[in-house]
Amino acid sequence: MRLHDAFHDPKLYGAHPAFGGDQASWRPWLTFLAACYGEPLDAGGRDLFRRCTGLEYDPPPGGWSEVVLIVGRQAGKTRIASLIVDFEAAFAEPCRDGDLFALLIAQDARAAQRTAFSYIRGLHDASPVLRSAVIAETRDTLSLANGTQIAVYPCRPSAIRGIRAKIVLCDELAYYRSTDGNPVDTEMLRAARPALATTGGKLVILSSPYGQAGALWDLHRRHYGRASDVLVWQADAPTMNPSLPVDYLRRMEEDDPEAYRSEVLGEFRAGLATLLDPESLAACVATDRLELPPAHGIIYSAFTDPSGGRRDAFTLALGHRDGDRGVVDVCRAWRPPFNPSGVVAEAAQLLETYGVRKVTGDRYAGEWPREAFREHRIEYELAAKPKSDLYLAFVAYVNSTTVELPDDPVLLRELRGLERRRGSSGRDRVDHRPNATDDRANAAAGLADLLLGQRSRGPTPADLYGRGGLYDTEAKQVLA
Repeated sequence: MRLHDAFHDPKLYGAHPAFGGDQASWRPWLTFLAACYGEPLDAGGRDLFRRCTGLEYDPPPGGWSEVVLIVGRQAGKTRIASLIVDFEAAFAEPCRDGDLFALLIAQDARAAQRTAFSYIRGLHDASPVLRSAVIAETRDTLSLANGTQIAVYPCRPSAIRGIRAKIVLCDELAYYRSTDGNPVDTEMLRAARPALATTGGKLVILSSPYGQAGALWDLHRRHYGRASDVLVWQADAPTMNPSLPVDYLRRMEEDDPEAYRSEVLGEFRAGLATLLDPESLAACVATDRLELPPAHGIIYSAFTDPSGGRRDAFTLALGHRDGDRGVVDVCRAWRPPFNPSGVVAEAAQLLETYGVRKVTGDRYAGEWPREAFREHRIEYELAAKPKSDLYLAFVAYVNSTTVELPDDPVLLRELRGLERRRGSSGRDRVDHRPNATDDRANAAAGLADLLLGQRSRGPTPADLYGRGGLYDTEAKQVLA
């Protein structure tokens, strides 16, 4: 049976409210599906196919074994992804061994995975014919009478090794990251292709675009608009979902034009790249070391990223210089909600433990941080550089491995998630990915610049008197 016929059949997918109502709004997706499987296109479908693929010929019989669709948000990707996976499983040839899978790979183990599986289960709940084919169900798997198992997994490459699959569908490939913040898009595709090697199944990728890097960008760059064994289809969200409200689109464009081009128009963001090289960052980590205790004879510096206790964490990094290297001894964070005054008191106590009487931080909340730390006899000095400049300087410290970082999973995840964007004025700016944080990363980068920046200096009597030590000005060293 063709997917097009199953979609319209009121006993099959046409029984689902999402597909059985106004099917006209699904016409662009039906054209896409027809192209994937090499089915004939009418005049309107042929025009859409050529506009979205850059190809001047009709889809070949049987379609493509690898298909990539790049489209903005709210276009219906995940619902179509669930439909494709379910169709491939429900209408597969009987498998006696029961070891054939139809896999949908979601970007995480919670929201995206749960949503995708609920869509698949909903298709069976709506159709008595499809429902009768289910012989067993778990939290993320449906076992069908023909021996095929439908499974929704998070983006863990190891989870699908050794599996034979009728189809592997990657939903939102551009956003695949491990729990520690490393991109796993390329590794996921490397794991998926062998799973299809003996079945002749399809690899389908449906994703919103992001920066001009990673597996999705590479597939687009190599195959879009070219005669190839990989079909790349790129479209804006309104093209694939004509029912999107005009006021929603207008508001998106007005609120964030850059995000609008990516999340609505389906364009890759130019000038966007990961800030730090993963291997260089890993080389800076002191394995299995979270904090170092204060040591006699060492001068410590501190950098803080304060917070009012509602949304962001309040962070404090302490460290010292060891020859040509800067060592981050401690990177503490207080997660909201909290009482800001109480956190400042705890931070001041930690500073006192390391003999520090001055902390550097940004211009957050005007005079409040200065006054709050002053109450604990701690001087609060404004950072000489804005956050983006601290991060850009931090790149050199990481690439030269002149900074030593604690083995703190949250700190490292934040550092891996930092992105470098080309600014409209020609100056690059650095920030975290959408819906992520960089509080610990900001404190660590600020501390590294204090220790290693051009303005860094050696110990002075004032530094030592503040911590109650003695200083030999001639020998320039601490006296016991």
